[in-house]
Amino acid sequence: MLEFIVVGGGIAGLATAYSLQQAGHQVTVFERSVGHSKSRGVVRSPPNMTCILDYWDMGEPLAKRSVRISGSTLIAGATGERLGVFIIPDKLMKTLPGNFYYIRHTDLHAMLYDFAKRAGVKILHGMEVVSVDPWSGTVTTAKGTKMSADVIIGADGYRSVVRPVVVGPQAFEGVRDKYLSVNLIIPADKMRQHEDLAPFVENSDHRIWLADECYVSGMRTGPDQDYVLAVVVPMKEEPGEEVWVENGPISSELLRLHLFEPRVQKLVNLAENMTKVKFIHHDPFDDWVHESGKVVIVGEAAHPIVPNGTHNIAMGIEDAMTLSMLFSLPATRSQTSMLLTVYEEIRQPRCAAVQSTERQRRDQLCLPNGTQQRRRDERLGGSRDVIIDWDNANEEALRTTFADQIQHFDFDAGQGVQEWWRTWGRATCTPGGELNRDCDTPSRATRLTLTWCEKCRPESR
Repeated sequence: MLEFIVVGGGIAGLATAYSLQQAGHQVTVFERSVGHSKSRGVVRSPPNMTCILDYWDMGEPLAKRSVRISGSTLIAGATGERLGVFIIPDKLMKTLPGNFYYIRHTDLHAMLYDFAKRAGVKILHGMEVVSVDPWSGTVTTAKGTKMSADVIIGADGYRSVVRPVVVGPQAFEGVRDKYLSVNLIIPADKMRQHEDLAPFVENSDHRIWLADECYVSGMRTGPDQDYVLAVVVPMKEEPGEEVWVENGPISSELLRLHLFEPRVQKLVNLAENMTKVKFIHHDPFDDWVHESGKVVIVGEAAHPIVPNGTHNIAMGIEDAMTLSMLFSLPATRSQTSMLLTVYEEIRQPRCAAVQSTERQRRDQLCLPNGTQQRRRDERLGGSRDVIIDWDNANEEALRTTFADQIQHFDFDAGQGVQEWWRTWGRATCTPGGELNRDCDTPSRATRLTLTWCEKCRPESR
């Protein structure tokens, strides 16, 4: 059994802590806040993330607190005219590893918190980590408390304290995003008082209004809960640090409301809460593991993604799953550094691809008025009235049509571990590091699961 310290008690931190605790280790979480998350924002759980939560026996509570999404409606911002509808057919969804949900951030956080506590994770609140000694594996808090562990995991997000320790000078290099993301919360009961807004909270449709170099997306956060608007507009403010600002002033000029139809303007006026984020683009970090082999980063600390993407949270969940599978292997304590390096090698290509895809998607939604924008809208408009018989389409045709989405939605977070184990990992099965040639694990490995022959079984080590 190893001892882990997780710096950061957000979703990525709790997921990592829970999964490693379930793998048989002792995990302590250092969280600087003094209570539970109160964020009313929305979190996306795409199929690749949902299947992991299902594996962790969180599928039922997730479904109860979420809104299931099967597609998006794209709308001309100024007129409210429907441009097109992107729908993932039920026939195709059934071939994916899980459903696509939207859930309130606070609900998902509470769910992970409860599971982690029940699993035995120690969660220490009011403990802000201010420094990390990677060679001794020690963290120091603002209160002067020191604690050491076999591995320190930085899950402390965009403004990570752990990231510079691992990444070095590259942690401070980046380019200011030219867009500002603003999230607004509108109470559902207020919307029901307006005839033109009530339908938005009576169904689970995801709507995206497109305008000149900006867009607005709207969705419910859960059954009978708030409605969330995500507004993405060109950056007009002076550059500064990456920062989240709660309850900041809502400026119509800042939000470019004159470009949007009356329903959007009314929604903004009904908003009770605003969060805005200025984002820094980083090239994919070369290192996620410190050379000491005792410090590693996960989630947004390792691979920040443009705000309001589909996979922001999912990547942290996949990180957690990969780490827990690796640390379920029958390796020795001296091989800890090796397993962390394998985690880095497995996760870096996947996360870099998702970072790029999410940015491209955002930029397509924010095209300035012009030739490219007209071509985009024409493509959407040309297909909006086409009726396709999805029920009778074959799976190959469906997968070809939705190839880009399927590539990410159908990702198996355990596959990289299985392939590494099949090729190299069995050399760790015996105390001498020799290959156990009788191990039949590769033929019996299944999605998100590794099984063992009797000689390799972890409890026998």
